[in-house]
Amino acid sequence: MEELIELENLIEEAKKRGVDFGKGDPYNRLRYYTKIGWLPHMTRKKDSDGDISGHYPIWVLERLVEIEKLKSEGASNDFIEKKLKITSKWHNVLDFLKSKETRNQALTTLIVFVVGLILLSELGVIKLGQSKSQLIEQQINQIPNQIISSGTSFIPRGQRKVYVKEENVTSTSKIYVTFTQDYAPAVRYWTESINEFDGFGVVLDAPSATNVEFNWWISN
Repeated sequence: MEELIELENLIEEAKKRGVDFGKGDPYNRLRYYTKIGWLPHMTRKKDSDGDISGHYPIWVLERLVEIEKLKSEGASNDFIEKKLKITSKWHNVLDFLKSKETRNQALTTLIVFVVGLILLSELGVIKLGQSKSQLIEQQINQIPNQIISSGTSFIPRGQRKVYVKEENVTSTSKIYVTFTQDYAPAVRYWTESINEFDGFGVVLDAPSATNVEFNWWISN
């Protein structure tokens, strides 16, 4: 079941994360974002006191932070809409990979593969250069680390670096970056300025000719 957050709590947490709702009623901003398709429709449910109040999926908080970041960087509404669609697809893939069913299927496949190798070795069909225990340990160690957080960002045209705000990053985190667009004339990129519980930088070796998007994720 999808986790929900009450409307007032959403607005309060979003403000703490730097979201500017303007001088008007924050609810009007949320309604506008819903109207143009950036947010899902609000649902109504009873709280602990029996009062009916509006609720949004918990992931809407990160969506609001993302929209605010893009707007502060001068992105147009068309660019924001395109980016949100990419982010939604990316998160759907990650949710699938992190689901309990997917992990169970991957573990079952891995076990069958290892057992198959051992049987083939016992029958003399293949020759393994390692002991059974070493082979099993090696396969287990190849299971990917847990994904702690992920998202998308972009380097603005004419710039060569951007700082990604992410409170889950630590000094021991592994940060992965994959560009979804050509970042010519630059030929390589790297991460830098990794600040614990604040964020990290992504740098090109030359200024980009256009706004270039990239996906990122952090594992332990």
